[in-house]
Amino acid sequence: MAGKLDRPLKQKVKYDIKDHLITGKQVWWKKIIEWILTILGWAVLLSFVLYTIYGYIALKFNLYLPQFYVYNTEMLMELKKYLLVIFIGFLVATLILIIWKNYNSRRFGSRNRRQFRPAVTNDELAEFYRLDKSVIEEMQNSRYVELPTNIIAEDLGVGRKNATKSK
Repeated sequence: MAGKLDRPLKQKVKYDIKDHLITGKQVWWKKIIEWILTILGWAVLLSFVLYTIYGYIALKFNLYLPQFYVYNTEMLMELKKYLLVIFIGFLVATLILIIWKNYNSRRFGSRNRRQFRPAVTNDELAEFYRLDKSVIEEMQNSRYVELPTNIIAEDLGVGRKNATKSK
C-alpha cells in the first residue's frame, strides 16, 4: 500500500484572470477611442432592444410610441416580418432534425458495432492498485468505504503531476 497522504485531497488552485487575457501596452488615445466606440455600440444595441420591446407593447396596448430617425413603426413592422421568417425557419429546422433523429434511430438503432472490453476482474483491480484481492472484495461488498491512506501508487500519477507543477 502507498504511504499516507502528504497533502490534502482537494487543493485550492489560485487562478488569475490575467493568465487568460491578452494584454499589451496600448496608446492612451487609442484606448479612449476604443472605450468610446464600445460604449456607443452598447448604447445603440440597448436602445434598439428597448425600443423594440416598448414598441411592441405600445402597439399592442395603443400607447404613445415616439418616432425617431430609424426607430419608428415601419421598423417594427419590418422587424416583425423578419422575426416571423426566423421563427418559421427555426421550426422547419427543428422538424427536419426530429425526422432525421427518428430515421437514424429506426435504421441504425438496433446495430451495435462497438467491441466492448470484458468486465474488469478483481484480480486486475488488485494488480493495478497493488492491493490484496481480499481487500478489493471487501471494498466491493461493503456499503461504506473509508480510505485512511491513498491507495493510488505514486508512479500512477493521478493528479500528482498537476499538483507539483502548480507549486
